[in-house]
Amino acid sequence: MNIKPLTPKFCLNKDNSKVSGNGPLIRYNFSKPQEFDTVSFSGKIPKKDTLTSVSRLCDAVKLGYESRIPAYKILAARLMDALEVTARELQDFGLIFDREYCSEEHMVKGVDSFISKFKRSGSAPSDRVRGTLFLENLHDLSIFTDHILPAFERRGYQIAMVPDKRQGRKVISYKPDFDVRLSNVSEESKKALPEAFRSAASFSEQASGYGDIQFKLIDTMSLAKEKTPLEVIIVAGKNTANAKKDESYYVYDIVRALKKVLHLSSIENPQINTPVHRIQNNINIIEQQLNDYISKPLYENAKRLDLYHEDLLLPVELSQRNCETLRGLAEGIRQRIKWHYNAKLKEVGSDEYVQTIEKLIRNSARFKERTDKTIYIQDIKEMRSALIKDLKQDKREDIELIDKVIARLKETIMKYGKKD
Repeated sequence: MNIKPLTPKFCLNKDNSKVSGNGPLIRYNFSKPQEFDTVSFSGKIPKKDTLTSVSRLCDAVKLGYESRIPAYKILAARLMDALEVTARELQDFGLIFDREYCSEEHMVKGVDSFISKFKRSGSAPSDRVRGTLFLENLHDLSIFTDHILPAFERRGYQIAMVPDKRQGRKVISYKPDFDVRLSNVSEESKKALPEAFRSAASFSEQASGYGDIQFKLIDTMSLAKEKTPLEVIIVAGKNTANAKKDESYYVYDIVRALKKVLHLSSIENPQINTPVHRIQNNINIIEQQLNDYISKPLYENAKRLDLYHEDLLLPVELSQRNCETLRGLAEGIRQRIKWHYNAKLKEVGSDEYVQTIEKLIRNSARFKERTDKTIYIQDIKEMRSALIKDLKQDKREDIELIDKVIARLKETIMKYGKKD
């Protein structure tokens, strides 16, 4: 090891701490702490070497989105009228539009929701304007092909297209932004769709049992140079729409936060019985229980009401034992978050960790550009400081997140917990 107790003229700075190595340190970012939304669960922005300020980027994205909301409201108002007229025209086929359900608040994505989704995905969400239609016979896809889509086309809308990058092809083809997220669609019904639409459809419900037809339209009458895709979702009825709303708040938000936002969820193949392994195991059990006892019966009941008009419904409830289990699993996650980070902080601060720090420095882009390949004590100090700072940041964010999850889980238990 070539380490000298001198400060070089050219040494590592904060940017240089954004490196990757093959040592035992598991993924940590070196960006500034991000703020969590006080209402909804927030996520993480993918790290980029050029990203100097996460908060500044989010502020810029937020301001940009806010400035476009008036234009989105105009698009939403015209889409709302188109949905209503189309439903009235096709009411004999069972198409229904509920103007009260498709309020302006429902149709234009809110700023907080937009920023939260941006943080999770790292790109701007495309579902900025959306509307909902109800169609009892969702599985008859000829209604979409022969009536619904032509009705929109007559009113100045056309299906949005998205790039379809295929391996081994230099040319990027385009496919319709369309999906049929329904199981048990007959082959005859599938053939009612044009080939391009059929190829784009998944024909599979979500694991929770939720299913719909969704597609995006372009308003050809809009004067904007860059057209905003307008999302239309067709579900079996208002009961399905309301089930989706409840499931999203009481189940999906919790699972998404734990699996997509929690830093420790991104660690792959953790060693058995380590805090991270136990945390991920707890998350999987929480997801399974919420899915089995809330999501699936919610959507099954919605189908019975919307499709079959049955009054015999499944219980949607958590037993007392389920509630106790969920509380214990969530508290166990919180406890093990502290154990993991405390152990990592101790490890990074130890003398034995110097070799790992040296590997991280050598793998950094800036070090590779340096003429002087000597690693100085100051380099070690700066890298260790950056690692510790980042660990503390991730620990703080994960604890804040699990506290929000526990609070939301409490609401879920209050709503669906079995009353004695």
